[in-house]
Amino acid sequence: MVGIRLIVIMALVGGFIAYMADKMGSKIGKKKMSVFGLRPKYTSILLTVTSGTIIAVLTIGVMAIASQSARTALFGMDKLQQELKMLNNEKNNAAVALDEAKNKVEAQNKKISELDAKMQESMQENDAMETKLAEINAMYSRAQNEVAELTNSKEALTSEIKDLEQTTEALRKGIINMREGQVYYRAGEIVYAGVMRGGLKHEENIAQVNWLLQNANETALQRLGVQETKQPLQAIWISKNMVENAVDALDKSRGNLFFRIRTVANIMVGELAVCDIEMFENQFIYPDDTLILSVDYNLRDDKDNNENLIMAFLSQVNHNAVQAGVLPDPLTGKVGNLDAATMIETSNAIRKTNGIFTLNAYAKGDITTAGPVRIRLEVVPKDAKNE
Repeated sequence: MVGIRLIVIMALVGGFIAYMADKMGSKIGKKKMSVFGLRPKYTSILLTVTSGTIIAVLTIGVMAIASQSARTALFGMDKLQQELKMLNNEKNNAAVALDEAKNKVEAQNKKISELDAKMQESMQENDAMETKLAEINAMYSRAQNEVAELTNSKEALTSEIKDLEQTTEALRKGIINMREGQVYYRAGEIVYAGVMRGGLKHEENIAQVNWLLQNANETALQRLGVQETKQPLQAIWISKNMVENAVDALDKSRGNLFFRIRTVANIMVGELAVCDIEMFENQFIYPDDTLILSVDYNLRDDKDNNENLIMAFLSQVNHNAVQAGVLPDPLTGKVGNLDAATMIETSNAIRKTNGIFTLNAYAKGDITTAGPVRIRLEVVPKDAKNE
């Protein structure tokens, strides 16, 4: 806005001076005036030049008066150049300082990055140490728990050993009236066996195992010939862990289990019968009336008598039943017995044949893993002509 006003003022002043010079030149020309003895023509030229000079001077003066920037440009250019030079120098110095500052900042950033990396490594090492510390604490806790469990087990075993020693001492003092040194249970002999139901509640399973242990103890006392007393007597000993395992097996089972309580060594009169517990799934082996064994015989070529033939046949039945999954007696290896009446009836039936017959053994009732194997014998005569 200032520049436009300045241009307008200069145009007006210049126009006014030119107009006055033109008027003066016209008058001088008409009157043929002379200045400094000059001819009118040259006087007119001198006037024109003078007016132009005045215009220029007035223009510069007006500009100087009207604008600080014009005054600075006319009279302060050297100062401006010096100041500009100083500013350039300061700019260059600032640029150098800025570069140095940038270099310092980059160096500091590099140090900061290195410190961050070291901090990250330290944090990772700290996390690893904390993890190891947590693992060590967990191991320490487990070790403490194991020590506590072992201490409890030791105390329980110590208590059991004391009870065992007391009971053994009581037996040795004459509770049992039998000849000293006599073996009343052989190693591996079955003291008691029974089938337990699976799928029951935990308390019911504990009751089942306690019933099994009670019956085994009573059976052992009966073997010793001990009469019932007010204070219950203990004739067998089984570790608590084994009893707990038996209860746990019942808890997990959905079918029936067959339990056998067996002695682990020869038991002398006056000693507790130290036993263990065997557990088996009580599966169906032979449904009722299943053919277990069938053998063809020709007594014309066989010189054995009927009794030996039947005994050999029963031995094969016993072998087949064991192979099928029936548990035999650990001492005898047998899975059942045949009564004398059945032996006689079978022998008589064989005698009624012409010597050529088939002997069949059928399951008498359902037979499971627990046994025993009860059988029904059948003698089927054959026609000698067909043989």
